[in-house]
Amino acid sequence: MIPAVAPVQDSATTFPPLGKNIKALLVWPKIPSSYWAFSGMMELLPEKVVMPPLGLITLAALCPAEWNMRLVDEALEDLTDDDIRWADLVMVGGMEVQKGGMHDVLVRARRLGSRTIVGGPYASSEPQRMLALSDHVVVGEPDEVFGGIAAALEAGTAKRLYEITDKPDVTLTPIPRFDLLKLGSYASMSIQFSRGCPFQCEFCDIIILYGRKPRTKLPKQVTAELDALLSLGWMKQVFMVDDNFIGNHARALELCVELEHWQKAHGTPVMFYTEASMDLAKKTALMDAMVRANFFYVFLGIESPSKESLKETKKFQNLAMDPVSCVDLIHEHGLWVTGGFIVGFDSDTDDIFERQIEFIERTAIPWAILNCLHAIPGTALHDRMQKEGRLLAESPSSGDTIPCNFRTKLAPAALLRGQVQTLKAIYEPKAFYERAWRSLESWKTRKNQRAARQPGALGIAGIVMRSIWHQGIKSDYRNEYWKYLFRMLTHYAFNPAKIWMAATIMISGHHFIPYSRQVVAGIERQIERVETLQELVPATAGD
Repeated sequence: MIPAVAPVQDSATTFPPLGKNIKALLVWPKIPSSYWAFSGMMELLPEKVVMPPLGLITLAALCPAEWNMRLVDEALEDLTDDDIRWADLVMVGGMEVQKGGMHDVLVRARRLGSRTIVGGPYASSEPQRMLALSDHVVVGEPDEVFGGIAAALEAGTAKRLYEITDKPDVTLTPIPRFDLLKLGSYASMSIQFSRGCPFQCEFCDIIILYGRKPRTKLPKQVTAELDALLSLGWMKQVFMVDDNFIGNHARALELCVELEHWQKAHGTPVMFYTEASMDLAKKTALMDAMVRANFFYVFLGIESPSKESLKETKKFQNLAMDPVSCVDLIHEHGLWVTGGFIVGFDSDTDDIFERQIEFIERTAIPWAILNCLHAIPGTALHDRMQKEGRLLAESPSSGDTIPCNFRTKLAPAALLRGQVQTLKAIYEPKAFYERAWRSLESWKTRKNQRAARQPGALGIAGIVMRSIWHQGIKSDYRNEYWKYLFRMLTHYAFNPAKIWMAATIMISGHHFIPYSRQVVAGIERQIERVETLQELVPATAGD
């Protein structure tokens, strides 16, 4: 837990100059276990983690060419004291969920006498907390001004706090330093096309961090980044990390047309996936262009089947069409769908959990990520909860087992029990694999869609043997596994796109089924604590 903010040096305090040839260590703290980590699935694959820290390698590209850069991704390797001692400057980034890891890195660096600078989403949301730990804090997007910050670090005139309010022109952002990555350790690569989102969802910090006017790179920038990856030998999945890829749907369409040409010119070396808003279903030409560019699947922020909850949180884009029809249309146009769901809205009633389960089953979404609503600092939701006096005292980071950090209209124990009920229902092995099968049947692939490059015969054999051992022999869901495997082989053996996606979903069961049980156990411990507190309150009040 990050300590309370302590007195810090005045913003005018100067530091010794670091000189021109700075040794800079980029550190990405490990992200705690989550549904998105796919940790169980990674046990079966030759790679170690899903994706790299794109923000840090983009920052590395903004640094002067004379700087000597190293990257430590704590998901892959431990950060050693020798790593820190080597560096003149330790550069740390991260999200709220990584705040514990950021704290640990910064404390160690300070103890070992290394200068530190921190930025990214969490530092931008909680700069005063970071000022207690780091020599320099950068709030906002540094693309256009980092050259000046770097010069000040070299000269010894760097400020303690940089607050950047202007949104940079991303057409000037350089190609990330993909060369700093241990590419073979990642299952997919990340690139960014746009920042910002045009919508106004109350709980979302994206519009706070990056604005409501989407800013996009030029198509030639994106293909230049792909060229850079291709030159390094990357020919697997690429995640378009935009929080809403279709925020500017006209520009997204232009990009997809260019990506189609790039794929044809290079023999379709990569496949894409991304995140989008549900109004994608209304944009037929864009969906078709995405599929022609070899997008395979898309994550949708569905959140809730409750129209009242969607109106409450100002997620109006999800109200324009029937949500079940949206998923069906996207499947029909060649994109496989995964989605995020939230409970804990003021408008949620006791039946919300049954409604979530019913919706997930009707739409056949295997990877359905369910969390409690969390009021992130800086968001409209956080401001409202603060004004209403409903924010709870210092709360943990948002996470899969973490309850809402404000007083909810539903009783806390009932909300947590409902979350347990939902997770047990959707990740019961038979339900998971049946839903997976129906999703594949709904997903209408196109002839041009080509799966990510496979690891070779020996690599595939290793994955198959590990899957059979862990899932087909050792697991308690082996009967459902074998049933699904048989159907997959008999139906899709000659459909490369379908067999790849089907196999991916099959081995993902080694993550979603056991991990959901861990989450359920964690939530049940939260329920025990909530009920204990509820029992103590009347006794205390009567004293």
